[in-house]
Formats: sequence, C-alpha cells, structure tokens
Amino acid sequence: MSMNVALSDYKEGKLQKSTLYKIPESMTVPFEEIHANGKEVVNLNYQLQESQYGIYANEYKNPCINKQGCKKADVLACVVDDKRKEIKSLVFDVKSNISSFSDDLTKESAALTAIKEIRDFIEQIHAALLHKKSFMLYYLDDGFREQEEVAIATKNFECEKFLAVADFLESIFKDSPRELPALVKLKMQTILKPYMGEIEKIRNFADKMLIINEKAYPLIVIILEKNSESVYSATVTINI
Repeated sequence: MSMNVALSDYKEGKLQKSTLYKIPESMTVPFEEIHANGKEVVNLNYQLQESQYGIYANEYKNPCINKQGCKKADVLACVVDDKRKEIKSLVFDVKSNISSFSDDLTKESAALTAIKEIRDFIEQIHAALLHKKSFMLYYLDDGFREQEEVAIATKNFECEKFLAVADFLESIFKDSPRELPALVKLKMQTILKPYMGEIEKIRNFADKMLIINEKAYPLIVIILEKNSESVYSATVTINI
C-alpha cells in the first residue's frame, strides 16, 4: 500500500516552522538564526537530478507531540529519489560556538556549561530523528532505503576541549595528579556529581560521534565562517 506524505509548496520568505516543504528543483534554501549581536546562516544547496525532489523543514516536530517541553533541531533536509527508491536525510542544529567555554574548567561554571551544551544538543538530535521517523516510515514501508546524517553548525569545534571536560569530570571523583584545593574540589564534586553519566557521551562527541539508542551516528561538523562583523555562514550540499 502506497501513501504520499503531504508536502507544502516551497515559497522563499513565507515559511512556517514545523512544516514539510517540497523542493521541486535544484536551488539554495537559506536557514538563518538571528541573535542580538548578529546572525548565523546555513545555505542548503539542493542539487537534484531527474526523478528527485527535496524536503525542507525548520524546527520540525511530529504534529501529535505536545509543544510544551518538546525538543527540536533547527533543520531537516532530505533528498528523495523516486526512481531508485532512496532517501538521504540530514538533521542539524546551529550552536553559535559550542567550544566557547573557558579553558579553566574550575571557573565560571565552564565544565557545567560544556556538559549541558553537549547533552542538550544530543537530546535535540535524538528528538529530531524521532520526529523525522514519524513520516519517514511511510517511505520505508513503500520500499525506500534511507541514509541518515546528523550535523552541528558552529563557529568552532575543538575536540581537545571536549576531551578535557571528560577528563576533568572523571578526575575530580578520584585521586589524581590534578592539583585542586580541597574546597574547590568539593565544590566541583557537588556541582558535577549529577553529570557523571555524561562522560562517555562527551568523549564520543569529541570523537565526532553520537550514540543514540545504541546506534552510532558520525557527527558532521559544519564550520560557520565570518562574512562580516555580525554574520557567519556556511554552505552545505544536499544531494544523493
């Protein structure tokens, strides 16, 4: 039994969040995230061949899921090949600079900031994959094969800083060469104890890998380059 997924017509500048749009031909679809001090832009360059069309959505979620407390990723982009019955999907979120926390992990809640940023990002991607599956199952039931990709768009991605966070989190709960005053160590233990279970996630993240429901997803890192004092951008090719 074949059922068509309802897709809205793409009209630049008139897009609504959580709506699946059909990209009928090769074109560039811009995603913008605006902040008080500037904006980040990811240009999605759809390169479509015969018998192919694209899908684009901003902050897509399953319509049956309550908005309250619902996590979403910024972008869902797909290419559907009707002839070969193949789909390539990409979900990603923009994090202005996920490596911006202090090198001194004992100060300014640096370690806690990094841990929460990584944890929240993984939860957003996990939710985005579930939302995508809510309509993708109709393609799969019709015999399509899907290739899934996940990514982060950010100005900077420093693997060694994330590894340092994992090492720090591990070291403060055991005797180690790290020289920390007793009161500082006790304070950090109190703050970070609830996050001991995040160590493996952080190490995987540093290795550009997400483990979600025991499935490994290589993490694509999209680096946003500076265009002006207030604008950073990147271009991502969407094809199959």
